[in-house]
This record gives sequence, structure tokens and C-alpha cells, in this order.
Amino acid sequence: MKTIEVKLNIAENILISLNQNVEEFEKHLRLSSALELFKSHKLSLGKAAELAKMSRRDFMAELNKHKIPIIDYPPEELEKELEIFET
Repeated sequence: MKTIEVKLNIAENILISLNQNVEEFEKHLRLSSALELFKSHKLSLGKAAELAKMSRRDFMAELNKHKIPIIDYPPEELEKELEIFET
């Protein structure tokens, strides 16, 4: 798999304020981004877990911890799906 390096310059005092080192901040940034991109339907569960550098199982645990549903069906879509099975 081809990878691309993304650089982000931040002020050192931000890490100090967060009480994190660079590795901890990167891990937090990866997870936060993956959660948001999954929640907004931009990444699948597998791709979001990959971005977070986690197994699917661990990422699903993080989704649960942050109260983000794994399956997010809008009620009207669920009703349409159920109607198919009723006919």
C-alpha cells in the first residue's frame, strides 16, 4: 500500500497545554479524525480503523465509547428497507 506523508506544524506550547508528547498527539489526532470521518459517512469502518491505526474491533470499541453508532440508518431509509420485506 502506497502511503503519503502529511506534515503538520504546531506550536510546542499546544503539546504542553495538552500534556502530550508528539506520539500521543498524533495518536489522538488520528483517532479524532477517524471518528469524525466515520460519523460523517466519509470513511467506512475499515478505512477509519486503518486511519486510526487500530483493529476494527478496537475502533468499534472507540465508537461505542464516543456514542457513535456503528450502523446509522436514517429512520426513513430503514422504513423503506422494511417495506421490501413486508411485500
